[in-house]
Amino acid sequence: MGIQLVALDMDGTVLLDDHLTVTPAVRRSIEQALAKGVTVVPATGRVAAMLPKVFYELDGIRYVINSNGASVWDRVENRVIYSNPIPAETVRQILQILEPYGLLTQIYCGGNIYAEKRSLVRVVDLPFAVEFIENIRKTQIELDSFQTLLEEHPEGVEKLNLAHVESGLREKLWKQFEAMPGVTVVSSAGSNIELNRDGASKGDALHHLCQRLQIPPENVMAVGDSGNDVEMLRYARCSVAMENGTPEAKAAAKYRTASNEQDGVARAIEQFVL
Repeated sequence: MGIQLVALDMDGTVLLDDHLTVTPAVRRSIEQALAKGVTVVPATGRVAAMLPKVFYELDGIRYVINSNGASVWDRVENRVIYSNPIPAETVRQILQILEPYGLLTQIYCGGNIYAEKRSLVRVVDLPFAVEFIENIRKTQIELDSFQTLLEEHPEGVEKLNLAHVESGLREKLWKQFEAMPGVTVVSSAGSNIELNRDGASKGDALHHLCQRLQIPPENVMAVGDSGNDVEMLRYARCSVAMENGTPEAKAAAKYRTASNEQDGVARAIEQFVL
């Protein structure tokens, strides 16, 4: 039957290194896959509010895997159809560990990103282009304290993101969170730390979405470049890692394509889908 669903990571995969732009070739290949009747699913560590503009312009993008798989959003019905949040009490424990460091800490919840005003001054330290930093500023919802958010969402939140952590502290915190029960630690960039509920991943979300759509893994293609893509790459029978991908992403994938700066996604779609 061939590929019926294509799951695409965003940063480092579909998007160029500015974290904003899609090349004409990549856009055209996605449009051609949609025209063929293939379900194309953005699968991102981002929340819905930060989905790249191009995916709002493309007709036929219905489902979005958000927050590393902690949420699946149905754009047609405008609702979450699957969620796997971090319990609020676990989030409080994480925030207590982070308190001494003053890091830019973001909480992903309900399709939005929240940050405390005191830490948003650190946004200028992020190793990104000015345009993307401005995009981050625009999408943050400022809070005096995360405690109010957690009281409003006792069921928990999708994800915590430590946007940029110096290498020594990053290694220390990574080990500390890895040892924490009920927490999964991944990264989609060289300097960040992303925390989800244990078991939440793009692969888990993709599995639940494919069950809903009655599409077997044999008919699924996934493309990614980072640690937060590994489970998704393992799930799909047609798994493709970007040339610019991390060693763990490449090890999890069956195939390799060109880098995000060289239309790697377009080449993969042309080869395996079109």
